[in-house]
Amino acid sequence: MPRHPPLTVATEHRGRTLVLVLDGDVDLHTAPAVRQAVESALSRRPWRLVVDLSLVRFLNSAGLEALLAARRQAAPHTDLRLVAATQAVWRPIQITRLHEQLVIHTSRAEAIAAPARRRDDDRPPPGEPHRPVPSHESAPS
Repeated sequence: MPRHPPLTVATEHRGRTLVLVLDGDVDLHTAPAVRQAVESALSRRPWRLVVDLSLVRFLNSAGLEALLAARRQAAPHTDLRLVAATQAVWRPIQITRLHEQLVIHTSRAEAIAAPARRRDDDRPPPGEPHRPVPSHESAPS
């Protein structure tokens, strides 16, 4: 039986922002580790939590549910941002239309520097529209 590749989670502090960097597959076997890492991060009450998925090679429904759970847990105290820079991550988010519920950036620097969202409004502020669904050609690679 093939061994499941491990998922690693690194934590970085950037002022009042906490960054979780996931590396590996986010699936049924590793989603509990993602949930635990998010819970641990949120227990520190950061102003913003950035979940960087740039190094994630595979994301399935269990991983998507873990990201939705992170959104529910973060509100209303922590501004949650995701970094989805690859097709392996962007495609499942696009297919499930989660880009309409989650705030997604294409780089960690962009996610950290983005203006804060109003707590009483689920829509991003002016100048920060929800990321449109890119065409197949313009999706992150």
